[in-house]
Amino acid sequence: MNKINAYKIVVGFIVSVALIVPGTVIAKTHATTLKGTIEGALCVLNGKKCPPDDLDAHLLIENNFVLLASDGKYYYLPNLSRKVKLRYVAKDVRITGKVKGESIIVDSLEAKEGGKYKLIWSKKKQKREFINYFETLPAG
Repeated sequence: MNKINAYKIVVGFIVSVALIVPGTVIAKTHATTLKGTIEGALCVLNGKKCPPDDLDAHLLIENNFVLLASDGKYYYLPNLSRKVKLRYVAKDVRITGKVKGESIIVDSLEAKEGGKYKLIWSKKKQKREFINYFETLPAG
């Protein structure tokens, strides 16, 4: 009887772990919404914001951009193009996506305009534009 009880305990433990671990992984990658500004990565890593008085010249030398969240943390935006990031440097934005370490995989980017957030970029919008573009090409 002891072998059977030990077997049941081991099996029960394994099943419990198998059910708990995927839940914790899902919890760590759920969609999050963060507010902040897009800033040059080098500036943020040096504890600064992009210089507002000479922004154009500064942006030429900046290789990458991050979301500097209102809590002071920063997140790289690997799936947003440099052009999109450049347009919204130093502007109030709201980003929804999945946080993975020091990055956020962006699902949507909204910029504050006139006191309200306006959708600027989203995965869905990008996919729709991609499909529309290829549907308009001549067959051949």
